[in-house]
Amino acid sequence: MTIAFTISSYRLVPFVRLGLAQLRALSPDSPILVSDDPAPESTEIKKAAEEYGATYRCPTKRRGHFAGDFQSLVNALAFAQAAGADVGLKVSQRFIFRKPESIEAIKRTFADPNICVATPGQPAKGGAFTKFTTLSDIVAIRVGCITPDELLQMYRGRLLRERVPWASFIECAVDDLHHSRFPGRTVKMLELTNPTPDPIYLRRYQSTEAQYREIARTHGLNGLYPTEEWGKIEGRRYMCRPVVI
Repeated sequence: MTIAFTISSYRLVPFVRLGLAQLRALSPDSPILVSDDPAPESTEIKKAAEEYGATYRCPTKRRGHFAGDFQSLVNALAFAQAAGADVGLKVSQRFIFRKPESIEAIKRTFADPNICVATPGQPAKGGAFTKFTTLSDIVAIRVGCITPDELLQMYRGRLLRERVPWASFIECAVDDLHHSRFPGRTVKMLELTNPTPDPIYLRRYQSTEAQYREIARTHGLNGLYPTEEWGKIEGRRYMCRPVVI
């Protein structure tokens, strides 16, 4: 089974480098795309993608947090399709595959040909994220179950149809895949929902900066690994709701 990985990126160069390094270590032959949202750091992110042999894509206009992440999911499916992969996987830049078991869990899930979509479920700890029954920092979709355009239209339709503040939340949009689009054909992977004492992955609100730095050092990397909310990192520049979809 072939998985095509897409890293959804914005500004945080050290995380992108770390994610690329870990994917090359754990799944060296897998195709990788870096799907970026434009920022002053995009030049460095493009350079990192090229250094690790990954494809890089970035629009000319910033989409914002939610739309940028969902566009990365659409790009992940299109990229997997073009690469001839079985599964397209979008991973947010601050989710790091720490051990082989994290990727093996995904392959094991999609060994069942009936499964179209797999994501983490509802975390036991994680502040506001415990309210979501589906996490969206990892979303895996089987190629052929839905087209990239259908996926994009699903999100656009949600924004037009639902006049509520959370309509644009990617967690809610991805939850639609479980309950509306593919009922009975999805999995919420417990292995990637709650960490163990020796975690197989790192997630920014379940992990510490020290844990990221520990893995980074094994690759000779350094830098800052902030785990704060985007609103704190960006301040008034933070754009959560979609600008371009």
